Amino acid sequence: MRPSNACATPRRQRGLSLIELMVAVAIGLFMLSGFAASFVGMKRAFVAQDRLAALQDNERLALSLLAATVQAAGYHPDPFEQPAAEALPAATTAFGRFAPGQGLVGAGGSDAATSLTTRYVVAPGQALADCAGRRNEGAAAALVVNTYTVGADRTLRCSVDDGATSIVLVSQVQSLIVLYGVAVDDRNVDRYLAADDVSAASLWPRVRSARITVRFVNPYAGAPGEPPTIDWVQHVNLMNRT
Repeated sequence: MRPSNACATPRRQRGLSLIELMVAVAIGLFMLSGFAASFVGMKRAFVAQDRLAALQDNERLALSLLAATVQAAGYHPDPFEQPAAEALPAATTAFGRFAPGQGLVGAGGSDAATSLTTRYVVAPGQALADCAGRRNEGAAAALVVNTYTVGADRTLRCSVDDGATSIVLVSQVQSLIVLYGVAVDDRNVDRYLAADDVSAASLWPRVRSARITVRFVNPYAGAPGEPPTIDWVQHVNLMNRT
């Protein structure tokens, strides 16, 4: 008698059917698309955070430079021994005319400024610097003139003294808007005027403060609900003009 297992038909291994294979591929593609969407979302969030951090750095730099140099407009280190008109004599620059003692001048309308110029006197060793970050390392007091403009390449620029060479301070700036606080009747600011209006009325000696708006390009522009620009606004009181 033959062994019982001699007549048994060998079992063949059963493979995947076409339908099962398609289902497995579909599940794999679904999971892969989920991972890809998550990666793209994380990358977009990282890029957006990086752009936001760059914008905030630009805002802080603009804040520190503009506030410091505008606040110092008209400053000179020895007001008791030397009058302002002597320390800051009359001068004509490419960006405007200074009367004796005047520390601030500008040009432009209420929608945008073409220039903002400040001047002050710095004694040797004082911490007060120009808009390029340089201090007076000489042996005598020095007159510092800073001029801010916005270039066609959307950069906030500053030139020192002669204005021949401009330095790029921050990028992604659409416009610079400056309104000047004028005390017409007394020492208190009662109106804000554009530079052209101040010049037309010869009110520069009565300017006590400046409202500065730096309009940055929004890195989130194009996203739902996001404006094309972001405004940074700073009020600065002038030294010796409060």
